[in-house]
Amino acid sequence: MPWLALIALLIYVLLGWQFCRTRLSAAAPAHPRLESGLLLVALALHGLALWPPLAIPPLHFGAGEALSMTAWLALLVFLVGQLSFRLDGLQPPLLALVIALLGISLLVPPGHALTYPQNAVSRLHFLAAMLAYGLFANAAGLAMLMHLADRRLHHADAHLLVQKLPPLISLERLLFACVALGFAWLSLALGTGALFSEEVFGKALQFNHKIVLSIAAWLVFGGLLLGRKLRGWRGRTAIRATLLGFALLLLGYIGSRFVLEILLHRM
Repeated sequence: MPWLALIALLIYVLLGWQFCRTRLSAAAPAHPRLESGLLLVALALHGLALWPPLAIPPLHFGAGEALSMTAWLALLVFLVGQLSFRLDGLQPPLLALVIALLGISLLVPPGHALTYPQNAVSRLHFLAAMLAYGLFANAAGLAMLMHLADRRLHHADAHLLVQKLPPLISLERLLFACVALGFAWLSLALGTGALFSEEVFGKALQFNHKIVLSIAAWLVFGGLLLGRKLRGWRGRTAIRATLLGFALLLLGYIGSRFVLEILLHRM
């Protein structure tokens, strides 16, 4: 239902203007309750637009759905995260990202129908993989913001947008929350993928580039969480590990899309 996504996009644009007007300047008062209410309305409309291709068989998937879901998860993470962390000031870059991702998703062609056998296990695998990708994409975005916030501590002439970012500790805690949730979903995606592969192909894992890169990313993120717990890893170590893990997942996804949409299309 593209019209629901268009309404959500319009609300995001209006809220983006409001957040820039209030958070980047002291000239206009903020209205947090109204802003949060409108964000929830837009999030609900956005979610309803995502529901048919991602939840109603036959499932559809493509770059547009991936971008749209990443934007939806970014807002969900923010709304839940602000209940525990100080995140005021994150709204301008967040809405800019959401508007860009959702806008592009509406311009690209809709995804293709998934052709593999669909049952409860395969649908759970698909959902878990999508949520893992979306959460790790948000973690990567937070890692880049953490890098900018770290620079703010050492440069008094930092850009106004950087100066208004939330405290570094809040960004870091939100990043690790995204990584922990993404790691859980990725673990479930790998486990259900193995079950599905055994059911369809007769063996648990097809060791193609996507599986190898996904397992490598799983090890990176798992190592980061373990290192934080045992060694107190944070800061630049967390930033680098998060970006490395996401790059591995992205390479696996891009490679799979290239094979499916370019090579197979030409055959």
